[in-house]
Amino acid sequence: MSFGNLGGQVTQLVLTCRTPESGAVAIARGDALALAGSYRVTNEADAGDPVFGVALGDASSNNAVLPVLVRGVALFAYTGDAPAPGGGAGVVFSALPGVVAAPVSGSGAGQVVSVNTTAHTVEVLL
Repeated sequence: MSFGNLGGQVTQLVLTCRTPESGAVAIARGDALALAGSYRVTNEADAGDPVFGVALGDASSNNAVLPVLVRGVALFAYTGDAPAPGGGAGVVFSALPGVVAAPVSGSGAGQVVSVNTTAHTVEVLL
């Protein structure tokens, strides 16, 4: 399967994860997720924390099952300066839940493939 008229094969790896066992949960489809335990994910992380994957569904309760894209091209909302395609810098968590940013130093997760500065979205190959 190819993406439009561009590129080659599109492959993905999706893991079945769970939300935290306690605390508030407000995960929306497309949120960046951090690993919070054994197959436990959250969209609440400190700025600069690594990105584990992207939520492929919504979750609002504890211990809920959630599909998470961990390999493939993920679409994230970003804040701050636009991450640059190429260069291996990737993305990290921003101060906003579920939103990514360009790393201040070092490298983040994945490889930035495309940036839409109008929509404030970034496509990242995880």
